[in-house]
Amino acid sequence: MRPLPAAAVAWCVWAAGCGGSNAPLSAPSYDPDGMAAAALKQFDKNGDGAIEGVELDACPGLKAALSAADKNADKKLSADELAERFRAYDKAGVGAVSVACTVKLNGRPLDGATVTFTPEEFMGGRVKGANGKSNATGTVALEGEGGLPGLAIGIYRVTVSKVGPGGETVPAKYNAKTTLGYEVGPGGRGSPAAEFTLTAP
Repeated sequence: MRPLPAAAVAWCVWAAGCGGSNAPLSAPSYDPDGMAAAALKQFDKNGDGAIEGVELDACPGLKAALSAADKNADKKLSADELAERFRAYDKAGVGAVSVACTVKLNGRPLDGATVTFTPEEFMGGRVKGANGKSNATGTVALEGEGGLPGLAIGIYRVTVSKVGPGGETVPAKYNAKTTLGYEVGPGGRGSPAAEFTLTAP
């Protein structure tokens, strides 16, 4: 088990449901080169060795990570850039991160919506997802698999759904055909808040 950095308070997420246990979670075991290769195989449709443009649109989590991972600022993610970013995940040695999440629809808090973070396929099953339901202020308390709080460092596809009497009330671009993504990054102070501002007719 890797120790948590003493100064990184934002990284400290404790295991729940064990009689008040405060044992830190184990950090996932990442495969940076394998994950980079898998991401390119899945999303590099033109075969130029990078993920860019509409290819990034197909993976909103990677698109969210672009500014941090794109070292040469060419708006593309190469195999080397992806592997470097994923090595930073491994180096962080963190079990999970507490993520502040809010959701709004047309500028107003969206109450009663289910927000789900699903790891991208190229993460290779090394991290688990999380979900939660928004309250009247649009705040979502994310709960991971097994009832643990927070999310492991990684790339996630995000969906927002709220089913009413007539069916789904949130546009498909936020659920069935989601354009939402999020990176839980390896920085020492945790990731920016996951704030999703949705629009609907």
